[in-house]
Amino acid sequence: MKRVIFDLILFVSIFIFPWWVSLFFVLVGIFLFDNFYEFIISGVVIYFLYATKSGQLISSPLFFSTATIISYIIIQLIRNNIILYKTK
Repeated sequence: MKRVIFDLILFVSIFIFPWWVSLFFVLVGIFLFDNFYEFIISGVVIYFLYATKSGQLISSPLFFSTATIISYIIIQLIRNNIILYKTK
């Protein structure tokens, strides 16, 4: 039930708050819940809402996808190495 409420808050925050507030909620969700794959959907929605059209590499969908996957892997590694973090 906590996860459903958190997901609702996250997806409402995507449309109401700036992108960086929603990003904070996504990072909190990754640390709070196991297998928090909702960050992919929220990341795609944030990307399509706030991305600007540009010829630069940083604004391409390929860069966004790669950065999302790499950040998830890094966060999982950090999360497993935190001493006070409790795994279920």
